[in-house]
Amino acid sequence: MKQIIGVFAIIMVAFVANAQDFKKVQTSVLINQFDAAKADYDKIVAKKPTAATTAEGYFWKAKIYSGLSKDAAKNPTAMLEVKTAVDAYIVADPSLAIAKENGTEPFFDLYLKNFRDGVAAFNEKNWKVASTNFNDAVKYSDIIFTQGWASTKQKFDTTSLMYAGFANQNAGNIDQTVVYYKRLIDANIKSADVMDVYKFVLLQYIGKKDKANFDALLTITEAAYPKENWFDFKSEYIEKNYSMEEKVKLYDEQVTSGAITEAECLMFGDAFMTGKSEEASAAANEAYVLKAADAYKRAFSINNKNYAAAFNAGISYYNQFTMLDEKTGENIKSLQTLNANKPVAPKDPKKKLAFDAAFKAQQDSIKKLNIVLEPKIKEKVDASIEWIEKAFNSLKDKEKVERIEKNILSRSVDFLATLYSYKRDKTRGKDQKASDEFDAKFNYYDKLHDKYQ
Repeated sequence: MKQIIGVFAIIMVAFVANAQDFKKVQTSVLINQFDAAKADYDKIVAKKPTAATTAEGYFWKAKIYSGLSKDAAKNPTAMLEVKTAVDAYIVADPSLAIAKENGTEPFFDLYLKNFRDGVAAFNEKNWKVASTNFNDAVKYSDIIFTQGWASTKQKFDTTSLMYAGFANQNAGNIDQTVVYYKRLIDANIKSADVMDVYKFVLLQYIGKKDKANFDALLTITEAAYPKENWFDFKSEYIEKNYSMEEKVKLYDEQVTSGAITEAECLMFGDAFMTGKSEEASAAANEAYVLKAADAYKRAFSINNKNYAAAFNAGISYYNQFTMLDEKTGENIKSLQTLNANKPVAPKDPKKKLAFDAAFKAQQDSIKKLNIVLEPKIKEKVDASIEWIEKAFNSLKDKEKVERIEKNILSRSVDFLATLYSYKRDKTRGKDQKASDEFDAKFNYYDKLHDKYQ
C-alpha cells in the first residue's frame, strides 16, 4: 500500500511541476497574448526539452497555436501545429483533465476547420481530400459531443458523420464508409435522405456473405422503411451466396413451413431456371427445371392474375420438353450410327441368323429408349401448352397492353405454334382427326405472330 501511495505521490509531483513550468504561458494565453505565450513556451522547452512531450506541453502548445491561427495570413501553418499537439495531447491525457480545466478551443478549432475544408473538397468532388478532412471532423466532434462540451446534447455530429460516409464511399474507402453508416443506422436515423445508407450497408453484407449482420440489418431496415420493397436485397443475398443445393433446401423448407410468399416463389423459380449449366449433371439440370416449374406454379396459385408466373411455368415445362427431345435425337443418331457401321453378316446361315438376332437386339435397345421417352415428352408438351395458354388468355383481351405484356404475348404465340406443330407432326398418319385439330391450333397462333411484334 505504501508503495502505491509513493508512486501516486511521484506522479502528482511531476504533474504539479509540469504545470508550474507553463504557469507564465497560461497567464499570457488567458489574456490572449499568444505571441508572448509562444516566446515563453519556446524558452521553457529550450531549457527543459522533456517539458514539450508532457501532457501540459502538448496542451499549451495547442492553445498557443489555436490563438495564433486566428491570424491565418501571419501564421499559415498554425492549424497544422494545433493538430499535431492535440493528437499527442489526447494520448498523453486520455481523461482530458487539463483541457477541461483550461479551455477546449483547440478541439473546436480543429473540428470547424476540418468540416469547412471537407465541405469545400466535397463540393469540388475531391473525394480523397474530403474524406480525410471529414474523418478528422468526426474524430474531434466525437470528443466534443462525448465530453458534453457542445451546447446541444446530441451523441454525435450527424452532419459530419453523413458527409464522412458519403466522401469515403466516393473515395472507395468501403470499410470506413460502413463504420460511419452503421453509426447512423444504430442511432435510428431514418429520414428519406438516409435510406441509401441502409441500402449500401446491406449490399456490403451481401458481398461479404455476412448472413448474421445482413439478416439483422434487413429486419431493422424493413421496420424503418415499411413502405419500401426490400425483397430484392434478400433475393440478391440468396442468389449470390447460396449454392443451388442450398437454394433447393431453403425452398423446400419454406414450402413445408407454409410461409413462402408469391415473390419468394418467383425468386426461387428464376434461381432454379438459371441453375441449369453445362457443369451440372443432366439429372441435376432436370431437377432444377422441375423445381422451377413447381415454384412458378406455386406463385400462380397464390395470385392467379400473375401471368408472368404462368408463362414461366410453361417455359420451364418447355425446357423439360427440349431436354427430353434432345435425348430422343441423340438416340436416333446412335441408331443411325449403329446401322451405318453394321458389320458384314457371316455367310453361314446359322451364324447369320445369330448375327441378325444380336444386331436387332442392339437396335431394339436403342428404340426402347425413345419409346420410354415418348409419354414423358407428351406430358411436358401438354403441361407447357396448358401454362403458356394461361398466360396468353389472361392478356389477349386487354385493350391497352404494356410493353412487358406485349413481349409475353409475342413469345407465347411463338411457343404455342411450335408446340402444336410438334403435336400435329407426332399424330400425322396415326390419328388424322387429332392431327387436324393440332394443325388448326398451330395456324391460329402462327397467324398472331405479327400482331404482337
